[in-house]
Amino acid sequence: MKLEIEDSFYQEEERCGYLVSAHMKKVWAVELDLLYQLDQVCKKYGIKYYASGGTILGAERHKGMIPWDDDIDLMMLRDQYDLLCAHADEFEEPYFFQTFDTDEGYFRGHAQLRNSNTTGVLLSEVKKDVPFNQGIFIDIFPLDNVVRNRTLWAKQMKRIDKYREQAKILYRTTVGFDAEKASAKRKAGHMLMPLLSKFYSYKDAYRKFDEECRRYNDIPTKYVAKISYDPYGMKMYDLRSEFDDTVYLDFEMLKVPVPKGYKVHLRRQFGDYNKFVIGSSDHGELILDPDTPYKEWIRKYRENPEGFINEQRGET
Repeated sequence: MKLEIEDSFYQEEERCGYLVSAHMKKVWAVELDLLYQLDQVCKKYGIKYYASGGTILGAERHKGMIPWDDDIDLMMLRDQYDLLCAHADEFEEPYFFQTFDTDEGYFRGHAQLRNSNTTGVLLSEVKKDVPFNQGIFIDIFPLDNVVRNRTLWAKQMKRIDKYREQAKILYRTTVGFDAEKASAKRKAGHMLMPLLSKFYSYKDAYRKFDEECRRYNDIPTKYVAKISYDPYGMKMYDLRSEFDDTVYLDFEMLKVPVPKGYKVHLRRQFGDYNKFVIGSSDHGELILDPDTPYKEWIRKYRENPEGFINEQRGET
């Protein structure tokens, strides 16, 4: 890692009545280093980004990570996001800037910056043999314009869902086809796909998904949102005017930029955000191992899935 972190940071610590393990401190260190790497690239090219969601909450309430959280979320307006994607090659090993364009089989609609020398795997994806990088990550969400007309909005959301699902299905039936795990229906589809994909491939479907997310970006709108991630998550819709100015909040040993309207953002998403509610990650069964490269982790899992998972749970 390139971020200098004092040894004392890695010690087990009780925060707000919650015990943060030494293991989680190491995970946080990896994520903070990823944030530092992103910040360096953004400063180099004048790219504006902001903390998002729980990361803003952590900065405001804890001056760092929420004690029971396991990730860092960032957001940026679409034009800034596109500029960052254009400089994906700035991130050198072990750092990897992950999007649909840089990593085969990745369909999330937002970017993740990962450390390839670590492991951040969702068991559901490991079981599906997803091919993409699965190092520990931070999320980077593009913000797109939200159209005011309710009918147009509803149609856009449906198309976003449709094209993303089409892209996944077409991928699993062609490039990502697994004969051993495929259903009879998918096997039949696989036989037809070489012909059909000449006219409409998973890449075509994903481009349509991406275009739908951007549909109203050329017209002025009151709200922006992470519609490529959660089209219907209205609690995460933000006023564009909130991004007119930037303020900086302490975040562990770093500072993070937040929109000037960040307190409105927090109230909209969390209600009384000063009330402590010990929660958990939204990632489901996510396993984080800061000491093992994800390829090695997956190899060990394949050899003895149940035994290896039990061993990992014991460590974490």
